[in-house]
Order: sequence, then C-alpha cells, then structure tokens
Amino acid sequence: MAGRYETDDAVVAEELIAFPILWMRQWTQTPDRTAIVSEDGQWTYSQLDAMANAIAMRLRLTGIGPRQCVGMCVDRSPEAIAAMIAVMKLGAIFVPLDPEYPVDRLRYMVSDAAIATILGHPHYEEPIGKKLVGDEASLCQWINCDSAFVASDAVSETDLLFPSISPDDLAYIMYTSGSTGKPKGVEIQHSALATYCFADIECYQISPDDRTLQFSTLNFDIAIEEIFPPLLTGGCVVVRPRERANDRNELSSLVDRFDVTAIHLATAYWHQWVDLMVATGAKVPASIRLMIVTGEKVSVQHYRRWQHLCDHPVLWCNAYGPTEATVSATVFIPNDQFDAANMPIGKPMKRYEAFILDKDRKVLGEGETGQLFLAGPALALGYHNRPDLTEAAFIETDINGHSRRLYRTGDVARWLPDGNIDFGGRMDHQIKLGSYRIEPAEIEAVVNEHERVLESLVSYDEVDGKKYLVAYVAVEQANHRKEDSARDIANFLRQKLPAYMVPTRYVFIKSFPKTINGKIDRPQLPSPSEGVVPRDDAYVAPRSDVERYLVELWQDVLNVPEIGIHDDFFLLGGSSLLVTQVVARLTTERNVELPVRDFFANPTIAASARHLEQLTSGCGPNQSSQDSDEDIRVFRNQLPMVDADYFVSGADRLYAVRYSPRSKSIGAGSTGRAIVMCHSIGHEYARGHRNLQQLAIQLCKAGHEVLRFDYASTGNSEGDCEKLTADLMRQNLVDAKNFLVTRTGIENVSAIGLRIGATIAATVDPETFDRVVLWDPVVSGQRFLETVDRFHHEALTSLSRFNVVREAGPIDQCYGQRMSSEKRVSLSGLCLDQASSLDEKYTTVLTDHWDTSEEAAQWLARQVRDQRYVIQTADVAAWDESRYTESAFSSPESFRAILNQFGRPERAQ
Repeated sequence: MAGRYETDDAVVAEELIAFPILWMRQWTQTPDRTAIVSEDGQWTYSQLDAMANAIAMRLRLTGIGPRQCVGMCVDRSPEAIAAMIAVMKLGAIFVPLDPEYPVDRLRYMVSDAAIATILGHPHYEEPIGKKLVGDEASLCQWINCDSAFVASDAVSETDLLFPSISPDDLAYIMYTSGSTGKPKGVEIQHSALATYCFADIECYQISPDDRTLQFSTLNFDIAIEEIFPPLLTGGCVVVRPRERANDRNELSSLVDRFDVTAIHLATAYWHQWVDLMVATGAKVPASIRLMIVTGEKVSVQHYRRWQHLCDHPVLWCNAYGPTEATVSATVFIPNDQFDAANMPIGKPMKRYEAFILDKDRKVLGEGETGQLFLAGPALALGYHNRPDLTEAAFIETDINGHSRRLYRTGDVARWLPDGNIDFGGRMDHQIKLGSYRIEPAEIEAVVNEHERVLESLVSYDEVDGKKYLVAYVAVEQANHRKEDSARDIANFLRQKLPAYMVPTRYVFIKSFPKTINGKIDRPQLPSPSEGVVPRDDAYVAPRSDVERYLVELWQDVLNVPEIGIHDDFFLLGGSSLLVTQVVARLTTERNVELPVRDFFANPTIAASARHLEQLTSGCGPNQSSQDSDEDIRVFRNQLPMVDADYFVSGADRLYAVRYSPRSKSIGAGSTGRAIVMCHSIGHEYARGHRNLQQLAIQLCKAGHEVLRFDYASTGNSEGDCEKLTADLMRQNLVDAKNFLVTRTGIENVSAIGLRIGATIAATVDPETFDRVVLWDPVVSGQRFLETVDRFHHEALTSLSRFNVVREAGPIDQCYGQRMSSEKRVSLSGLCLDQASSLDEKYTTVLTDHWDTSEEAAQWLARQVRDQRYVIQTADVAAWDESRYTESAFSSPESFRAILNQFGRPERAQ
C-alpha cells in the first residue's frame, strides 16, 4: 500500500491489484454518477457495470476464462469500454484489433495471441469477422458487441462468480510495429495498469468533476489513459462521435458540445488543432482545464501559440512513454517562466524511474548524453511469444548497488540541471511518425514480398517539422516507368499494412551501396527528393489562379514536388491531420471557410478548385471551356457507360438507366453479375436517389451490369400515381429483371432494394433473384405511411417551407406522392413477414437507428435468432426524423457492405 487518493464518497487505497477490484470499489461508491457520455446517450457507473456483466456472461457461455485472449474489433463506443472491463473481470486478456488494419495483419495478431473469441461491432462482421473466423481450421469465433448489450437482462456479480485475478496476470496485449516484419504484442499486467492509473490521477489531478474525451482509437494506448484513470475517480468519459462534424474546427466544437474538461492528444493532432484555432481566430475552449500532449517532440512555437490562445488556467503537460511502460512514464509541466528552445519530456511519474546510461550501462550525470532506460512496476511483462525480443529490450542490471529491471527505450536523452529530461531522438532506425512508433524493417519485409523488388530500405524525410516515409527500392530491370512502379508497390502495401505505414515517396535504384561490412551505406543513398510519388492519373498542370494556388499549397503541405490537378490528395500521402492544415491555410491566406467534410468530398485539385470557386462569391471559374471539357473527359473515363431506356411493364412504359463496365462488356456466359436496384417512393425516392446512383457506379466499376428503374407513375415513367400498388411495384420489379436479362444475356440477376424497395424485393417470388440485399427495409407499411403523413403535415404547418401555415387540400397527398384509398390499403399492408423465406440468399444492411420502433426491434431480433444474415453499419440515414427529410445522407459503410456481397467478378475472355 503506497498512497491514497480521494473520491466524492470514499478514500480508496492505491493497491497495485487487478483492475476489476479497483473498478468494483469505485462503482459501488458512485453508482449513480455518469460514467460514459456518447452521441447515443449516457450511462451511470452501475449501468456500465451491468453492461460489462452482460458481456462477461455472454463471453463465459462461449468458454472464455482466465488468461485467454479476447480480440476487440470495435469503434470508440460505450460498449467497447464495457467490453474491456468485462474481459478483465473474467481474468481474460483484451487485445485491440484495429478495424482499419488490413485483414492479413489482423489475422496474424489473432493467430499470435491465440484469440479464441472476437468481440466486434456488427458492421465489421462481414468485411472482417468472416475473414478471421471463417476458416474451417480456425477455432476463433465472432460475437457482435453493440447496444443490444445495454438492454440485456441484469447479471449480478454473484451470478457470474468472477475468478480471483492476480496482479501479475495480464490485463491486455497491445500490438505495435515489429522489426521482424510482423507486429509484436506488448504484454501489460494488472499491476502495471494500476500503477499507471494512480500515477495519472495524481499527476494530472483527475477529479470526479472531470469529463475526459475518449478521442483515440483503441489500438493506440492513449485510449488506456483516456478511459481507465477517469473511471477510478468517479469522473466521466466522453466518447468521440463516429461521424465527422460539419464544423471547420471539429475538436473545439466537440469540446463545447460535451463540456469536455480533459483532453489527451497525440502531438501531431495537437499541433494541427492549435494551427486551426489560430487560423479561425478561436480561443481554447473555456471548459478545458487539462491538456496532455504526447507521442513525439512538441514544437515550442506551437506551445507559445497555445499560451496566446488560452484565456484561462489550463494544466498543460508534455508526456513521454512507450507502450512497454504502460502509456506514459515521464511528464513535463512548464511553468510561467519557461523559455527554452526545446520542450523537455519531464520527470518520472509516481513509481516510475528513469536512468540515462552509457554504452557500458554506467549511470550518467547532469548534461551527459546517453540512452534512456525506464524502470518500475509499470513495465510490461515482455513481448508475447517473443522471448528473444523480450530479452533484448528488458534487461537486469545493477544501479547504485541495487538490481533493477530496465526497459531499453532506444532514445537518446540527458539530464537537465532542474532534474528534467531532455529528449534527443532515436538511437536506432525506428521512426516516430505522428502518434506511431514504426519499425522500418516491418515495412521493408512487406515491400520485399513484391515480385519485382530485390531489396528495400525504409527511412523518412522531414521538411518543416513534418515527417514522411520514404522507401528506397532496388527492382528488377524492366521497361517500367518509375511512377508506375511506385503506384504498383504502394497499392500492394495498402493491402497488407495500415495506411500510416505506406511510404509517400519511392526512390528506385539499381542496387544499394554497401559498406565494407556488407551493410547498406546510408550516407551514399540518393536524396529523398529524388523519389517519385505513387499516382493514379497522368500529370495535368494547373490552369487557373485557384488551381495554381492549391497546387503550391498541397506541395508545401504534402512535401511533394509535382502535383497534377487530377491527383488524389490521400493517395499522395495526405491524412486527416494534413487536411486540417490545408483548411487552416485556406482560412488564413484566402479567408475561405472550408469544412473538413467538404475537402474529403473533393480530394483533387480540379474538384477542390471548382468547390472553392463556388464558395467564393463573385469569383467564377477562371478557365476555358476547353479545360472544363478536359476535366469532364478525365472524369468520364473513370465512369461506366450509361444508357437510358424504356421497357414495358403491364400497361405502362417504365424509365430505366443501365450501367455497363466501360473496359469490357459482359456478355452471355460471363461470371459477372447483373443487378437490379429497387428504389423507395415519394420523398424517400428523392433522399435515396443520389446514393443509389453512386452505388450503381461503384458496382459497375467492380465489373457488374446494373439497372436502376422508376416504378409506374414515378420519376420519368408513365402511369397514374394514384394507382401504384404493392402488387404493381412487384410486377415492375420482375419486368425490370427480365429487361436486364434481355439486354445483358445474364440469367442470374440479383436485387438491391432500399426502404420500401427492399420490402418489395423481399416479397416477390423467392426464385426471382439469385441474391437479394435489403437495405434499411420498411418493416411495416402502415408505420411508413404514418411517418410520411406526419412529415407532410409538419411541412404545411411549421413555416419551414411556406411563409404561411397551409391546410391540406382536397387531393390526398403524402409528402411527394399522390394517394388513393386503394393505394393506402395496399402500401399499409406491406410487411416483411410476408416474405416466405429469408434464406441464405438474403442479406440485410442497416444504417444506425434505421428504425426505432418496437416492431422493427422484434423483427431484427428474430433475424438474429434465426441466424439470418444482418450487417449493421455506423451510417446514419435517420428516416424517422423530419429534420432530415430534405437532406442527403452519407453511407460509406453500407456501400462497402453491399459491394462485399457481390465482389469483383472475373471477366469472360
């Protein structure tokens, strides 16, 4: 027992014991305090514990017990936090699996950690889960972890009979980049986690009044300090929303929205936040009392800017620490007189020790430069399944007559006169890029797998404080342009490595210069500036003043020497951090307020320039029509062939649009698919039109023939709107399928239906289609009509659309369509229960909060119980909310889920 800290209701001993015991002490003292706040609501300490118990019970039923590893393939969310607590309660070990990682990398981590079960959000089950657990030889299983756990029956501690957990047992394994070409798992014990939590609480003065932002992804150990210390004080964790906001300064908006008091940010993110506040003339949000910056060297210039932006007292801290020391080990808190040129990394936190040793492991004194070693109970146990790496990194040595277990950081440092540590960089070739520690050897091992690569070396270039990965590559001699080779290798790496580990530049050489000892002679390598950037399009020079300005801006931000107007910002090495920098520069240099979301939608110079010209009043495009035609030609070359046509269905002619792959038509006998899209009706037709149009293009790019059509009397089709019934819609769909068969020669046709279109597709004869995707289906036609009638009434009376309150006229209308009694009866009778059999050919794709009715919840529960295929995404369509009825919605996860259902066909030769 080494100290104490106070909460609202009790004094809790700082024992270095298992986290579940510390958690139990806290939640029983503050059961009604708010523990978690997210965009979906809030949870008290007792509710969070109940959710953790429900997850633990589910895990136990699958056989999970002490010292077994549980994978966590989840987004930031309340259930993710509950799941981590649940795993630890069982004496098991949680292992974060970043959904953004390539599947091959995740597969290695699952195998290396012998993960028996993966807790995952449902929208990752199809693209990730089935690839990790689908192998017949795999003993791993996937459990969907979502808000359904919140509604689970209460499970008490007595019911579960949790096992006794030793402080020496593992709490989690965090995978980091490994020098052997594979990631390595850092093993953190419960005693180490407790050590860090208590040090964090004392150093940062964490209190029950704090609202700490959970900003980081779970695979980065900043998430550990964002979650666990606040939960041991009675404080509140605010989970960062999944969707991007429309605000220029998203982080400040988020802080204000949730009254956040404490933020932990990777240095690069903090630098960009400061720049954005400067650019927009904003101040540090008034609610912030704690700002922790960590991950890499802090710019003193940015700290000065922060001071000018901050009008109230804030505890500002520069933290340092590798994952092997459980998050952070040292902290520097500058005083009012701080005026050094470099930002120190501070002094060891409570129970941590730091030593600076020479090459003979002798202790160095003030001002002497050596290697930094860390010690104390927070050190990791070692690297999972890697005794060789553990032995090399964790050493036993004598310090001042006492044996110490030390972790070799590989960082150069020296003691300053005031007892703080001055950081001097890396001793080896490891690269610190943004928040990540990267072992170049891991990237090199993957580069060398490329069939044309003979040898490689990965390093970095640094310009104006920004680091970029550079790959030096020796390739087989062939008639390949360097630009093509760079593109091929980059695309190869994107399939196997996280995005942050894919180099931005590629320097091609015949062979590597070697020293007399056979090692690569690094000083003799060409300059990184000679490297080429992987690009998908041929270079096209800027044509207008706006394009020239953007090219110069992007070249500066990306450190890329030549950028064409059709190059993609993100394929050139751009990231969300660099997008923020572009937005800040546009504000300060051009006084243009560009939301980050708008930049993501226009990632080329040509598209971004057109968008900026539209935003700038009185500034039209300054380019010739010939240039505009060329832009359109380049764009069209990326699109499928589109053909508009009519076909007969009953007594009506229906309008249809067919999308065909441009590179090669698919004919009879091909393995490519033909797909019919089935729209909704009324205002939902308008809301979904652009999305289905874009989805059709994506499917066609994947090699499929696609048909979109309008029902009789809707859109451009002929007919009488009042006579459109469910039976007529089904007939229209069947005739659309037959029309597509005639046009393509492909007999097996699939269907994708949205909303009522999904319900129609589910209720036609099951033999009609080879495969059916139901996207946000309407469970009850009656409820659908009631909702749309409500929208119609609100539009007439709310003064949001008209200047005066209007009354419904003599014609029966339903927000976008004319109605009749026959039509109402027919549509209200639509029900998914009419589907005779939702077998394996049917897949349901759902957006978040797709339908909040009890009827829909019961239908969904029945699908899950019957093991019918359901994919839930984080996309938000908000069909039931009238404020969104005039808005388009974004559905990237739904697109990916649907595209994965059909894959990329092989063309007939």
